[in-house]
Amino acid sequence: MTEPAHPDSGFTLLEIMVVLVVFGLLSLALWTGIGVGTRGWRSGEQLSVSVQQAQDTEDVLRRVLTRADISDEGGAPSLTGEGDRLRAVSWLAQGGGYAHEAEIGLGVNAKKQLVLRWRTYVRTRCPRPDEAYQEEILISGLQGVDFSYFGMADGSMGWHKSWSSTSLPQLVRVHFHFIKAGQRWPDILIHPLLSGNAEPS
Repeated sequence: MTEPAHPDSGFTLLEIMVVLVVFGLLSLALWTGIGVGTRGWRSGEQLSVSVQQAQDTEDVLRRVLTRADISDEGGAPSLTGEGDRLRAVSWLAQGGGYAHEAEIGLGVNAKKQLVLRWRTYVRTRCPRPDEAYQEEILISGLQGVDFSYFGMADGSMGWHKSWSSTSLPQLVRVHFHFIKAGQRWPDILIHPLLSGNAEPS
């Protein structure tokens, strides 16, 4: 008595090809998802760095401009500024306090960086030593910066695009123009402590 014929065991070539195609599609979807996740993580990391850099810059500007000093009697204005740059006399941190009075300057350089320059401040009647400015880069990636000044100048109380009065402005406003599209930071409003108590209308 003959035994019934059994079909050949194993997969056909067509079945193997289908499995390979399905496996390939699943692998592609998996790696694409991982790539998107990695790019998202990197973008988030870059954003975090930018936010931290902007916050650190704001902290420095507040420390410097809040402690801006008043002008010497009969001397030049201690704080002068245009829309894209500012010069002031201020107290810089030293040894846990503010015992170092310096002439400071702020502006964006050719490398699109906001730079703080400073050197020891010398009073009007004192000889100036031959001292070069020191520099610190505060933030990069700026198209520019706008400074504006609130106070009494040219017979009017309000916001001004430049400042050259011997009195300090009530407020200094700083606005960053970033190169990267969509990157923003709120305007920074700083009140110099020695400027008085007038409020903007």
